[in-house]
Amino acid sequence: MKKKTIKPLVILLFFIMISLCVFGCKKKEKPITNVQESTIIKNAKNTDEYINKSDYKSVAYAFIYNIKSGLKSYESETNGTVKAKVAFFDYNIKFNSVIFKNGNTFYSKDDSKSTLMNVQNEFYMVDNEKILVSRDLKKYSVYTLDDYHKTSYSFNQYLIMGYIFNDESIVNSELVSNDDTVEIKYTLDNDLATDWVKLDFKTNGGLSSYPNFKKIEITLKMKKDFTPISYSIHAVYNASKPVIGSTEVTQDGECLFSKVNEEITIPNESSLIDKLGLSPSDIEINTEEEDIKNDILNALSQLDWKNGVNINGDVTLNLFDNETKLNIDTNVAFDTSRLSSEKLYKILSLYGTIEGDDTFNTIISIIKSYASDKLGKYSVLFDDFQKIEIVYDGDGGIYLVPTNKNEIQPVVLKARLVDILDVIVKQVDVYNVVTGANNDLLSYKKINGIDEKNYRIEISLNQDTIDSIRYGLNKIFEDEKYSMIKTLLSYKDFDSISISLDVVDGMFSNFDISFNYLKGADSEPDKVVTFVKLHLETSNKEFDYASKIEQTNQLYTAYTSVFELKNRINELLNNVYVSNKYLSNLNDAYNEYKELSDQQKSFFESNIELSIQNTIKQVNDILLFLDIYKKYNLENLTNDDIYYLTKAYKLNSLNSRLLMEEIGNDNYLIVSDLESRIDYSSFDSALAKFNGNDETSWNLTEKEIRDIKLLFDISEYDSSVSNKMMIDLLMHGKSIDVETLKTKINNLYDNL
Repeated sequence: MKKKTIKPLVILLFFIMISLCVFGCKKKEKPITNVQESTIIKNAKNTDEYINKSDYKSVAYAFIYNIKSGLKSYESETNGTVKAKVAFFDYNIKFNSVIFKNGNTFYSKDDSKSTLMNVQNEFYMVDNEKILVSRDLKKYSVYTLDDYHKTSYSFNQYLIMGYIFNDESIVNSELVSNDDTVEIKYTLDNDLATDWVKLDFKTNGGLSSYPNFKKIEITLKMKKDFTPISYSIHAVYNASKPVIGSTEVTQDGECLFSKVNEEITIPNESSLIDKLGLSPSDIEINTEEEDIKNDILNALSQLDWKNGVNINGDVTLNLFDNETKLNIDTNVAFDTSRLSSEKLYKILSLYGTIEGDDTFNTIISIIKSYASDKLGKYSVLFDDFQKIEIVYDGDGGIYLVPTNKNEIQPVVLKARLVDILDVIVKQVDVYNVVTGANNDLLSYKKINGIDEKNYRIEISLNQDTIDSIRYGLNKIFEDEKYSMIKTLLSYKDFDSISISLDVVDGMFSNFDISFNYLKGADSEPDKVVTFVKLHLETSNKEFDYASKIEQTNQLYTAYTSVFELKNRINELLNNVYVSNKYLSNLNDAYNEYKELSDQQKSFFESNIELSIQNTIKQVNDILLFLDIYKKYNLENLTNDDIYYLTKAYKLNSLNSRLLMEEIGNDNYLIVSDLESRIDYSSFDSALAKFNGNDETSWNLTEKEIRDIKLLFDISEYDSSVSNKMMIDLLMHGKSIDVETLKTKINNLYDNL
């Protein structure tokens, strides 16, 4: 649902703006010193000579030498995961790495995927002299070995996934198996084994400080002659990122070896050799852009985030050459002094409103008419839309309070902030946005103003990114589902995204972003059109969040109780059960319903009251019938029994399904056909006596009078009884009709 992402838009943009600076503006720290390489053994022939002496360290040194230098060639593939809880959601990376070693040539390719990012790296080294590196498979850099060692560990160093193996770093080793293959698990020191890894994680991983390791376990598996089979890793460490703080990370992975000392072909090697022919060059950080990002960070820091910042502006949508606006007014605060990994969301306070003009409301109505089924409960947000209030409860939940044109608040919805952010990061490659300067997706340009405290910064996307967006949009518009939108917009091609921000008196002042496309037309030249643009302005402003949260929470509680009652009633009506307890529960719910206001009752189906009343009557009638039913034995019924059962059964229209569930199918068949079990013997024997108009001359016995009277009593509730008596009279040639006979029998009965 598109409008769902508007709610946190302001928050997200400022997260992005802060991150744009912080991820690229790292304070310089002294690098880790005492970076040691692993101990190695070059001439080891068989594992037994070391295992017999429990010298497991030497086994590791020989294994590592083999995979780094000793073997002529091999291929390996590593698969694994890195898991952490970042900000409000679980952050999982799946990583894959392949290595090809062929003589003095190393090649590797890494592929990491998650909801936040996709990263691809390529590494190619020949004779320990020149190294070719790409971090996006688009731009390549060439280094000397010494230059590359300034930024990362490399394959000629004797490490396993960057972890150091030496006599000090190995704190424990355990022989797992020693059969046809050898498997040993090593526990490494959290400090002495991680110098290179810490340096790499902080330099290339965007961390604000060196990670703090809690556990490192690496298991090596090999043949007796040290031919590698696999190694696996399990590591746990704390990592800290700017803005989001510290979090615990778990790394698990396994590397499998193949084609050891066989002929190896490195993929696309001719192309790699051509690129490696370039002159060696170091990574040079664009200091001008670094300064600009520091300026952004400084300007943002001038806002009083702890006490409150007002952000107001609008989103403008251009349709049919007519602009429609959605106004935004938000008060937000970040109290980072309350920051912790468990309660990160408690740093945020937020209250805002979003209000549309008449044109926007018309568009909203159209959207609802086409997508009401997909919008689900959120569709009520678009009923006569005028304004939505957004209130963050300070504990991970966001309230949505819509106001329609009649100023009625029909419903208060609540969403989890974690779910909203998760939707955003799954739709947008946030990582590539916030680290844009590091991978050249974004470039920064400072437009000087009247002095050093007043200026504009423009941010633009590189051509590769623009091409990627163009390809993605054009692919979407090829789908028939979106062809109408393409036609309505006269969309021809994607043009650009423009981003700018202004700093006034040293403080972040406003932010603008626009999405521009090329509009085609038959009768006029193509032109660039701004489809959507966002304008936001900021100022320091304290706000009473507590009272707004309390007010909204009371409103939410009131309406959620209505929805709870609605669900409870629907559950009772959909699962009717014949019992006094059920009847009591339904009556209680009905009494609660009757206490609601007319507005609250409008949440229920129009016929809900009649449905409740009918169900109460049905259950009550069956309970009354069952009180009578349980007194009789259906296998041995007298006419008296049948009279009372028939009366109880026929007097009310009992729900046959409910009754059948209570007494069973066989008994229900008896109860619903009691007439077939009536004893007509007294009536049959008296048929010959029904002569003349004077019933006192019929000489009926007292038993015959009572039995026939009982048949007429039963017929009051089952007409089939009187029908049978009428047919019997006709077949015996009696001229008297049933009603007359009934009158005469009643006269005789009254005179007994």
